[in-house]
Amino acid sequence: MCAIFMNPARPRWVVPSQPTEQEAWSALNGLVAYCGTYEVDAGEGTVVHHVELDTVPNRIGTARKRFFTFTGNRLVLRLAPPLAEGVLESSLTWERVKD
Repeated sequence: MCAIFMNPARPRWVVPSQPTEQEAWSALNGLVAYCGTYEVDAGEGTVVHHVELDTVPNRIGTARKRFFTFTGNRLVLRLAPPLAEGVLESSLTWERVKD
């Protein structure tokens, strides 16, 4: 699996080949990307993403567990605990679109 999320409001670099420190930081901060293999436990309703590539090098080799549900053409993934401080729940909805 591969997921890439980007903040479309990230500022453009004044000099494309030489971003300032602030421009480089905003580019990294506005992008979440990771890829890897996955395994599904249908009985438990979970999927585990085994991270092989990540924007943040420290996350390579980790496992990300998600709870999943299907409703029609939508897949909802919810983060498994522990969640970040102050976060009660976090979910992401994918929708299959037809050609």
